[in-house]
Amino acid sequence: MNTSSAIGISALTVGRRGMDLIGQNIANASTPGYHRQALNAVSRAVQNVGLGVGVGTITRYDAPPLRTAILTGNAETGSVGVRLDARRQIEAALGSGEGTIGAQIDGLFNSIERLSSRPADTAARQQVLQSAAAFTGRLNTTAAAIDQQRYDLGRQITTTVDRVNALTTQVADLNGRIYAIEVKGEQANDLRDQRDAAVENLSKLVSFRTVNTDFGVVNLIGDGAALVVSTSPTRLSVAGNATGGLDITAPGVPTPLTIRGGQLGGMLRENNIDIPATRARLDALATSTAARLDKFQATGLSLDGPLTSSVGTRSVTDPTQPLATQNLSIPITAGTLTVSLTNLTSQARTSAAIAIDPNTMSLNDVAAAITAGTGGQLQATVDTPQNVLRLTAQAGFAFDFAGRPDSPPAAVFAEPTVADPDTANVLAGLGVNSLFTGTGAASIGVKSDLLADANGLAASRTGRSGDSANLMRMAAVRDEALISGRTLSAEYTDIAAGVGIDVRTLSDEQTAGDGILRSLNAQEQGMVGVDLNEELVKLMDYQRMVEGASRFLSIMNQALDSVFEITR
Repeated sequence: MNTSSAIGISALTVGRRGMDLIGQNIANASTPGYHRQALNAVSRAVQNVGLGVGVGTITRYDAPPLRTAILTGNAETGSVGVRLDARRQIEAALGSGEGTIGAQIDGLFNSIERLSSRPADTAARQQVLQSAAAFTGRLNTTAAAIDQQRYDLGRQITTTVDRVNALTTQVADLNGRIYAIEVKGEQANDLRDQRDAAVENLSKLVSFRTVNTDFGVVNLIGDGAALVVSTSPTRLSVAGNATGGLDITAPGVPTPLTIRGGQLGGMLRENNIDIPATRARLDALATSTAARLDKFQATGLSLDGPLTSSVGTRSVTDPTQPLATQNLSIPITAGTLTVSLTNLTSQARTSAAIAIDPNTMSLNDVAAAITAGTGGQLQATVDTPQNVLRLTAQAGFAFDFAGRPDSPPAAVFAEPTVADPDTANVLAGLGVNSLFTGTGAASIGVKSDLLADANGLAASRTGRSGDSANLMRMAAVRDEALISGRTLSAEYTDIAAGVGIDVRTLSDEQTAGDGILRSLNAQEQGMVGVDLNEELVKLMDYQRMVEGASRFLSIMNQALDSVFEITR
């Protein structure tokens, strides 16, 4: 082949290659993640003698600073989006309007105040218990909804980790394929596009930084562990922890990973921190209500007067170990329990003071102390396997904890002389003669025997007809600062307001983050995307190149034919 033909053919080859490349760009103008490519032609010559044109390299347009910012933005907005969804679900669970927990708290205390003006009214008594049941029922449903949300989020975390592992495996595989091509001096632009798409999808799930190495290989360094090193992906795992949350672990890393960004980071924060915090505040609200009202219910008198028996509703794990080690929701402290014993025949009343020390006394010890301190007139035992306290008066006797003074029959209705008959808080802690069962938001409820017989509601402290002193103590709980200096209603309002603020803040962050990402993507697209008008102009250039090369070859062939004709 002579030099002229080689030059013409090289022009045809490069022109055709350029047209193919332009066609590839046009075909992928709308393909997500596609990076525009351009042919770089180089002049071919040997010893300053031109031999035409050749393809030097194929440029794949890229914008590394913008790409880094986009990956970071993806991780941030991914985390914010997940947290916003979770907070909105919490907000929905808490509800609004008349059916909220706060409204039920007000309804309960309103009904107690109404009953205090007519303490023997059966209908008013039932209204108090129905209000209490509505309050506990709303707590139960709210807690159940939040618990279900956390359970669902845990499943999503497992699914997301599986997606992370699939994407890191894909990136590692593409690293190997890209290396195999580019180590030979060739280009793997289409494979780079595939890897960039996988990396972008991964950035929405977890946060990491990219480290570019030789021959097109990229390493991904995550929070606390490398996600991809060359052709080796790190397989993440999900494991439960001692606090009921979930940890993400990696082989060879001794401690759980602290994943902050991406959807996985947002899920972990909600599952391990934010949802438990909200749930714990609801539990504290329920427990504080039960602890305070149960104390007054236990140390008051019902319409039926003193008791002949009572069984606690709150159990311990081990009745042989000190109460301080039993993790009781309503703590028992060192103090005195004053028991009043009434002879049902003579109506004479005596009292006994029982010293309680939870640091040294087990439930068995408390039972023994009550029995011994009352001379056996009040038998205290432990029901197993429930591990609850049972109190039974000796035949012909009844008992109460109202703190009334010892008396002959003429002084039966004397005013109480013991201001706090249970300074140890043992009655509320063990649920003896209580208003509520359970303590946490999920378990709290109104005692079934009270719902069945409203006479058991303790309105009085003296037993005198019309006495509502105990109801007044209960009603006063409305205004007590029981939780972090806040009343029960104020605490619920603070819980709901905090969630609402989170929703608004995260919504604003999401809006801002989405706007920034749109701007970054638009800027990147302007640099690496396909402009059809620009490509059509280039296509015409290559068309003219091919047409010119064809014309050149035709003329050269005619000239050669003429030369051959002359030399014949």
